[in-house]
Amino acid sequence: MKTPILKTLTRILTLCALSASALNVFATSKVVTSSTTETGASYDDSDTTTQAALNVTTNGVTYTGTNITLSATNHGLDEDAIGNGAYIDNGASLSLTGALISTSGTYGHGILITNASSGTLNNVNITKTGYIGHGVYVIKDSSLLLTGGTISTSDFVAVGVHLKTRSSGTVNNVTIKTEGENGHGVTVSSSATLLLTGGSITTSGTSAYGVMLSQGNVIVNNMTIETTGNLGHGVQIAANSTLLLTDSDISTTGSNANALNIITSSTVTANLNNNTVTGNILASGTSTITLSAVNGTVITGNVTSTTGATIGITLTGAGTKLVGNVTRDATSEINVTVGANALFHGAGTLDNLTLASGAILGYADDVLLVTDSITIGDNIIIDFSSLTDLGNYQVLDWSDATITGGTVSADQFTIAGDGVEGTFNVDNGKLVFNATAVPEPSTWFLIGLGLGALALIRRRI
Repeated sequence: MKTPILKTLTRILTLCALSASALNVFATSKVVTSSTTETGASYDDSDTTTQAALNVTTNGVTYTGTNITLSATNHGLDEDAIGNGAYIDNGASLSLTGALISTSGTYGHGILITNASSGTLNNVNITKTGYIGHGVYVIKDSSLLLTGGTISTSDFVAVGVHLKTRSSGTVNNVTIKTEGENGHGVTVSSSATLLLTGGSITTSGTSAYGVMLSQGNVIVNNMTIETTGNLGHGVQIAANSTLLLTDSDISTTGSNANALNIITSSTVTANLNNNTVTGNILASGTSTITLSAVNGTVITGNVTSTTGATIGITLTGAGTKLVGNVTRDATSEINVTVGANALFHGAGTLDNLTLASGAILGYADDVLLVTDSITIGDNIIIDFSSLTDLGNYQVLDWSDATITGGTVSADQFTIAGDGVEGTFNVDNGKLVFNATAVPEPSTWFLIGLGLGALALIRRRI
């Protein structure tokens, strides 16, 4: 017969055992040596004897997991003590569906795939805290197919997805968010290639790019890229890289951040269809940007070409706009073609300008200089909507350029802008507008009042 004291001790020990069982919901790390399929398993790296919660490092072996949970923490301060969620090496394969992976501490990656290994991930959610570690890291001739899910990182040099050293990957409809300094959404380097389709990339740290290329090749389709940090370029491309950008939106709101920042002999081909690009465009170091914008695409930002770079921009279709000034040095080139009903609103210097019949040129409070060649169709619309003072305004200067397709006369130009009246004059390769009437301040007030009333009516409707 148990004494009261013995009964009390027994109950305490039982409660302690139950509490320990409730807290230890994870098994220790998993080492896979033969092809394995599991559902609902949970692993961590608390035993500190392996590199990851899940280790698949035998050539030809595949681990297939559904709704598994992996948790890892770096147990030291050096890279050898890495705490990865999953570690795939030596030609092994990983297939996950619906997994939840979290890692913390220095160096640890959500998933590390290396040495000709492969990963197929569907609707996997990865959270990485701690610096110098990535959501998914694919290196050394390995491959990745990532579809759906989310990746979130929140510290210094914590990249969402990083492909390196001849690796290749496809990322479809994934939401990637980073918050740390130099925490790029996607990095592709050292002869790696990546196809990005759908989904979004959001970064907020200093020098955290949406997409970073260095000796890499990337195709981006139907993506949204948004950066808000200082020097947080939408896309940074360097070191002989190539980018094909199609039907994607880019927004940069941080200081000193460019939508496209292209340096060191790289090539960008951008085909935009009803998209929005907010931020400056810079090309340097013998790089090339070829940008085609159609069907209402709006590009807002200055365009700069330096140190031997070339930028070519073609605007086509109603509502398509480039709003920003153009600048290039003596070794570089910028060419712009404006189709019917498309708008270029900017000042600065171009090498070549083509204005198709019906094109719209917005006066940007300064002259647009063309130094090489100019082609001007009929009924070119000059938009003076911002004009507030009477007087003479030099709009175009092609005095040192070659006119393609004949002479240019004043009757090829039409005035646009409420309340603006005047005449054009072409003399010695310069287009000058003499404004004889502009909107009165009261007119601007009435226009603003009318627009406000219209907005109110629409809101009530």
